[in-house]
Amino acid sequence: MPLKNKNSKPVPWELNIEDSNYQEQPWKLKKGKSHITIEKDKSDRSNFHLKKDDERILSLQEEQARMTYHQLIEFGYKLQKRKQSQSKEG
Repeated sequence: MPLKNKNSKPVPWELNIEDSNYQEQPWKLKKGKSHITIEKDKSDRSNFHLKKDDERILSLQEEQARMTYHQLIEFGYKLQKRKQSQSKEG
């Protein structure tokens, strides 16, 4: 069965700080006890690292990361919202 085109829905790394759903990386998706972390590769900002639980890191190109993110959401994973931390003073 072909996958639906989900490219119209934004992924977390496409949002700007002004957007209401904006989150800094790493982005964590959770389903039950399983969690997956997605973050940009520090040496090559066009690639992403994906890691499930304590398994090894998988390197993906941007389009692969986008499709994987949408598939994870379809499989029932939820993006974890982090609490906004207050700015530190002094």
